[in-house]
Amino acid sequence: MKKSKVKIVSILLIAMSVILIGISAYAHSGRTDSNGGHRDNKNKSGLGSYHYHCGGYPAHLHTNGICPYSSNSSSSSSSSSSKTTTTTVPTTVSVTGIQINESIDSIEIGKSRTLTVTITPSNATDKNITWKSSDENIATVTSAGEITAKSPGIVNITATSSNGKTSTIKINVKEEPKLENNIITNTSTSNVSNSTNNTTTTNNQEDSNLFGGIVGIGLLGGIGYLGYTQHKKKNSKI
Repeated sequence: MKKSKVKIVSILLIAMSVILIGISAYAHSGRTDSNGGHRDNKNKSGLGSYHYHCGGYPAHLHTNGICPYSSNSSSSSSSSSSKTTTTTVPTTVSVTGIQINESIDSIEIGKSRTLTVTITPSNATDKNITWKSSDENIATVTSAGEITAKSPGIVNITATSSNGKTSTIKINVKEEPKLENNIITNTSTSNVSNSTNNTTTTNNQEDSNLFGGIVGIGLLGGIGYLGYTQHKKKNSKI
C-alpha cells in the first residue's frame, strides 16, 4: 500500500511539473537577458519578439525606454494627468463707476449731440453701456449715446453699466430763435428795445422841461424889462 501511494504521489508531481513547464514554455519561449527582457521568437505574447516582465508583472513593452509599472512612470503619469486637468479661471474685473464726459446745459430743437462716458476701472471686463431718456417726447437717445432734441422742456439722459452703475445729466431743450426781417426776436432783444425806448423817452422829457424852463425865464425877464422902461418914461414926463 505504501509503495502504491508513493507511486501515485510521484505521478502527480511529475504531471504538475510537466504542466508548469508547458505553461512556462508557452509564455516564455526564450530566456530573460541581463536587461530583464525576454525574447519571444514565436510572438506568443502578442507584443512582438521582445518584451519585459519586470519582477512578475504581465508581459509588457518599455515604450521610450520607460516601464509602465515603475514608480517613476506612475508619478510621471499622475503629474501629467494633473497638469491636463488643471484649468485657469479667467479673472472678472467689475465696473466701479461711470461718468458722462459732456456737460450740456441746453440744446435747440432739431439739434443732435453725441455723449460719451468714462468707465472706472479702465480694465473692466464688461464695458457695455445702456442709454435712456426720461422723456422721449422732449429728446431721444440712441444705443450709441446720440441725443436728438424734439420739443421744449427739461429731460434727463442716463447712462447705465451692465452691473447697474449710472451717470445722469439734465438738458434744457429750447426752441430755435425766429428771424423777422433778418432781426432775431426773443425776450432778451425785446427787453433791450424796451429799455432803449424808455431811456429815449426820459431824455426827451428832460429836454422838453429844460427848454420850457428857459423860455419861461426869458418871458419873465422880457415882461420885467418892459415894465421897467414904462415906469422910467412916466418919471421923465413928470
